Formats: sequence, C-alpha cells, structure tokens
Amino acid sequence: MKEKFMKHYLGLGPRRFVIGTVILLIIMDIVSGYYLKLSWESKNVYEQMVHFWIKSLKLQTGDLSADTLVEVSGLMQKSLNFFLFLLFLNNLFFYFFYLRKKLWAQGYILFYTLTGALFSLMMIFDGMGAGWIAVNIICAIIYTYLFFGVKFLKSETTLVPEKKGL
Repeated sequence: MKEKFMKHYLGLGPRRFVIGTVILLIIMDIVSGYYLKLSWESKNVYEQMVHFWIKSLKLQTGDLSADTLVEVSGLMQKSLNFFLFLLFLNNLFFYFFYLRKKLWAQGYILFYTLTGALFSLMMIFDGMGAGWIAVNIICAIIYTYLFFGVKFLKSETTLVPEKKGL
C-alpha cells in the first residue's frame, strides 16, 4: 500500500507537490481563519472574554460604563484578529522555508497537517452550519492527503546536510 501511495506522490513530482502543498495550506489558513472569526462572533466570544476580564479584576459590570464595555470588547476582537494574523505570518515563515527544502520546516508542515486534520474533524461539530461542516470535511481530507504526501516524499523534498566525520 505504501508503494502505491509513493508512486502516486512521485507521479505528481516532488517539487510540484511542495508548491501545491504551500498554496493549498495558504488557502486553507485564510478560509479557516475567516470561519473561525465568524465562529467567535456568533458565539459572542469577545463579550465572554470581557466578562471574564471583569471577573478576574473583581469588578462589577455596573462599575463600568457601556462605552467602556464596548471599547474593551472591540479591543478583544482586535486582539484575537491580530492573533490569527500572527499565526498566519508564522505559517508563512515555515511555508517559505519548506519551499527552500529545509528539513526543520518540513517537520513543522508534517505536524501542522496532522493537527490540522484533527482540528478540522473536531470543528465539524462546532455548530456553525452546513458551510462550516463542508469546509472542515474538505480541509480534513486535504490535510490528511498532504500529511501523507509530506511523509512519503520526505527525502525527495528536503536537502539533508551530509554528516562530517570526526
């Protein structure tokens, strides 16, 4: 079975597979980030964070004006959006070095595709509707496909430095 998969991935061409993997991962990062943002908005995560913040500071909701609550909620929203942006930049960093055939970047991509598949499967039950379910099923399939491709083409898609004798 492994030989059959290996033949399939080699038929695509290792370099073409790497470029396709990076493009697919960027697209899935953008789509997943967008849907995650919609999920946070639909579940009022920002307001829940504000109430958690108020409780942790041992304040009462009445102690703060409505404008302050709206402003802090907006700050929480911007903070989570910035967090998603930083994750995307982090992934772009590793994608770039995966394109440059770095072994350590390939390890990150391997782990990222595996956890992405598991996370997508968990998010199917998030309750965001049919669109969200479809996106996560498709993403789980793509992540799994990419995981096995990265795993099977490990030696063909990286530059492994030669060990020097002592």
